[in-house]
Amino acid sequence: MSRRLPLFRRAGPAVLLLAALGAHAAAPSAVPYPNTNGFGVPFDSGEDWHRQCMRVAHLAPSPAYAATPTAEGQLTKATDLYYLRRDRADTTAGEWAQVRTQALAGADDAVLMMLYANGYGVAADADRALYHACRLDTAKAEMEGRVAYLATLGAAHHGQPFDLCDHITSGRMGGVCAYIKETRAERVRAGRLDRFAAGLPSRARTAFARLRTAAAAFTKTSADEVDMTGTGGPGFTFRHSGRRGEEFLATLLKAASGKLPHATAAQLAQLDRQLNDAYQDVLALPSEQDTHPERIRSSTVTRADVRSTERAWLKYRDAWEPFLAAAGLRTDATSVKAALTRQRIAQLKRI
Repeated sequence: MSRRLPLFRRAGPAVLLLAALGAHAAAPSAVPYPNTNGFGVPFDSGEDWHRQCMRVAHLAPSPAYAATPTAEGQLTKATDLYYLRRDRADTTAGEWAQVRTQALAGADDAVLMMLYANGYGVAADADRALYHACRLDTAKAEMEGRVAYLATLGAAHHGQPFDLCDHITSGRMGGVCAYIKETRAERVRAGRLDRFAAGLPSRARTAFARLRTAAAAFTKTSADEVDMTGTGGPGFTFRHSGRRGEEFLATLLKAASGKLPHATAAQLAQLDRQLNDAYQDVLALPSEQDTHPERIRSSTVTRADVRSTERAWLKYRDAWEPFLAAAGLRTDATSVKAALTRQRIAQLKRI
C-alpha cells in the first residue's frame, strides 16, 4: 500500500478497491517504516504509536514476503480469500495457510496483521500483527487506533476478531471497508438466490437465471449514478450496489410469499407517470461545472449515465414478467412492477 492509484469513473469493484486502497508498486523494502505516506499531517517520533512501532521493528516477516509483489491481483486475492475463509465456520489450518501464502506473495500487510492478531493458521502474535499494522499506508488517526489496540492485546482481551476496518477514519479506507462489507454480503445473497433457484420448478429456472442477469446488469450500470467526488466515492459505489442487491432479494422473497403490496393497473399507470416526471426532472438539472457541461450539478454523474441506467432498469423490470408466469408465484406482475417503479423513483430522487 505504498502508492495510491487514481480513481476511475467507470471501473469494476476490484479496480475501485485498489483506487481506494492503493497497491504495492515497489518492493517492500521501499516502504518507509513506520509507513507515514498517507498521514498528510505532522507527527513526532516521540508519540506512543511511533514508539510502539519501533519496539517491534526487528520482527522481520517470512522470507516469502521479500518477493516483489505483483500489485493488483495478489492484493485483492488475499483480501477476498481472507474474508471467504473467515466467514466459514469450518475453515481448516491448511486453508488459513493458503491465505497466509497469498498475503505474503502480495505483501498484503492488512491480511497478515489480521492473521497474527486473531491466530488464524498461526500462533496469535500481537507484536507481529503490530509490525504489519505499522507498515500500512493509512491515515494517522487510523494508525494510532490500530497500534494502541494491538499494543494492549485488545484482540485477545475482548474476544472479538480484530479487523482492518475497526479503526477507520478516512474516506479512502471507508471505500475499502465498504468493498469488504458488500463483498461478504453479496456472497450471502448469492447463496440465498441459489437456494431459491433450486426450489423452483424446472420450467422457471431459465427465466429466473435471465432475471438474475438483468438484475446484476442494472446494479452494475446504476453505480454510474453515484457521485464519485472525493475519496469516499468508491465507498458510496459499493454501498449503492449493496442496496440494489438487497432490494432485488427482498422484492423476490416478498413476491414469492405473497407479501408484496397489491397494486392495480391504474396505480401502476400513476406510478409510471411519476417515474417519467422524476426522470425528466433529473435530466433537466443543470451542470455547475464549466468544464463538464454534461454532468449533473456539481457531481460526476452525467445525463448519459442516467439514460443508460434507465434502459438497464427497464430490461430488469421487464425480465420479471416471464419469470412470474413460469414460476406461478402468488404475486401478480402489476404489483411487482409497481414495487420496482417505486424503488426507481426513490433512486432518481437521490441523484
